[in-house]
Amino acid sequence: MKYNFIIVLFFLLSCSATTSGSYKKPGYISKGFAYIYSSEDYENKVIKKKINNNNLIISNKNIRRGALVKITNPNNGKNILLKNNFKTNYPDFYKIMLSKAVSNNLGLDEDFPFVEIEALKKNKSFIAKSAETHEEERQLKNNAPVEKVSISNISKNKTRVKNTKKEFVIILGSFYSLESALLLKKRIKSESNELKNRKISILKKNKHNFEVFLGPYKTIKKIKNDYIALKKINFDEVDLKIYD
Repeated sequence: MKYNFIIVLFFLLSCSATTSGSYKKPGYISKGFAYIYSSEDYENKVIKKKINNNNLIISNKNIRRGALVKITNPNNGKNILLKNNFKTNYPDFYKIMLSKAVSNNLGLDEDFPFVEIEALKKNKSFIAKSAETHEEERQLKNNAPVEKVSISNISKNKTRVKNTKKEFVIILGSFYSLESALLLKKRIKSESNELKNRKISILKKNKHNFEVFLGPYKTIKKIKNDYIALKKINFDEVDLKIYD
């Protein structure tokens, strides 16, 4: 009987440890394009929720309602802290829905409304650690796996030219050998009718780093269409980044 009691006690302690550990998971962090609400989309049933575009309103499907969210415009460094007002469906391509008022507050370029999103917790040490991780994520990952898509800004910063339009590319993967990069290019063109006539480029970054990308793009609509085409051939994980 005593032996059975020890087993039960051990089992309860093990369950307790697992439960407490679950509270140490990091908050939600993501980068990508924001969907800026329009009344026309509501009328055309693209979006189901009607909101007041003059109010500071956000909606993220992956963050609980009422959670504090930090939204940053990486192009100018502006950020805003708002509560996640509600969860609603918006086009899958986008990472978050913003009202026009939020977009104006952040100074977003509506042609390319690229944002960084972070769900904050009250624990100050966690927020500090999140900021540190957030900074590290700015660095380009040299070995991006196949099936993972990055959208990056490849425009060059020219101080002599003002109001230069940004150009983006969809990064399809980084590879150790040119042969692997060529195989991916061949696969995409053979499996996707929408992408078979698209320009797919291979950039040699160094001796053993070959980057494959689609683009460049000058409108978010074209990026969205090719993103959807990639999802059809199982490029499911999407990591959006801007190159400095």
